[in-house]
Amino acid sequence: MQPAYNTFTTTDFLLDDAFVDHLLAPTDQSNRFWADWLANHPHCRDTWQQAERLVRAIEAGLYDYAHTQLPDDTIRQLLTRIQQTNAQHTPVANPIVRPLRRVWWVAAASVLLVAGFGLWWYSRPVSIYTQQLAAQPDPVSEFVNDTKAVQQITLPDRSTVELAPASRISYPRTFGQKNRPVYLSGEATFAVTKNAAKPFLVYANEVVTKVLGTRFVVRAYTGESSVHVQVQSGQVAVYQNKPAETANKQHGVLLLPNQQVVFNRQSDQFIKQIVDLPQIVVRPSSRERTATPAFTYSDTPIPQVIQDLQDAYGIEIRYNKDALASCQLTASLVDESFASKLRIICATVGATYDMVDGQVVINGGTCQ
Repeated sequence: MQPAYNTFTTTDFLLDDAFVDHLLAPTDQSNRFWADWLANHPHCRDTWQQAERLVRAIEAGLYDYAHTQLPDDTIRQLLTRIQQTNAQHTPVANPIVRPLRRVWWVAAASVLLVAGFGLWWYSRPVSIYTQQLAAQPDPVSEFVNDTKAVQQITLPDRSTVELAPASRISYPRTFGQKNRPVYLSGEATFAVTKNAAKPFLVYANEVVTKVLGTRFVVRAYTGESSVHVQVQSGQVAVYQNKPAETANKQHGVLLLPNQQVVFNRQSDQFIKQIVDLPQIVVRPSSRERTATPAFTYSDTPIPQVIQDLQDAYGIEIRYNKDALASCQLTASLVDESFASKLRIICATVGATYDMVDGQVVINGGTCQ
């Protein structure tokens, strides 16, 4: 008979084999069961998610956090259950084992498990995301995308999040009272409702992204060596998440549309770049209300063409204005990518270009 899960407390879930098995070794059947059950019992979601967080904390070795919620006996029982479940899903290199030797090994392992209980908590690697949740003084809401498709989430301030597969996001239930913090593990695209009085903060591994209102992408998977932040509209500030005592020494990067920053988690360095495929963010104002298509030119001064690119893509382009002042372009760039437009312009005047620190630098060039 199926337990009356709708009456379960957090501790009840933690001592239920089916629940723990699902978290440690989910199957298609268990995924469907719990997804349907949560959909039919939304009032139980908070209790279910709190139990999940405690399992993850114990699995990761966060004893201090688990101890604030559970007695030692419950933690030990759950740890034993985790060990048993993990053992059932661990391949055995040699299935032929002498009976007496196996009994001795199980007994020895049990003694070591009890004796080394405290050491085990602190020897396991713990993700930054898990640490951040464990440090929250208030209850949090968490969304986990275990599917193969992007899921859309609407936050309390009407901001939206497109959560990629194998990703999870959390925020305190006090979200919006003072500021708007969000914790991310994985990848997500944010469309943030503007509120200058309450900054929107995305904590992702060692990086914090601060915005007032814009659209941007953050990629921060636990196992990857870098964190990526890419801006699609507006602007964001990205900086390293450091203790308060070093806040006055923080080094950050300001990103504009079509710019991205890559944070190297080993060297603690930010690298600012132009995105691989810049997209038009504002149409060239000089051609908005005319019949002439944007980026179609006939004897048009090169400085005007470059200005059109800057206006359209929001990317600063540096060049020698005196040398190219009288140069002209006759060409259609309508169907060309940003990089192709640059190549055509440079070929016309015999120049080259580099992308440096999130901007374009055109080198040389002449009208002769």
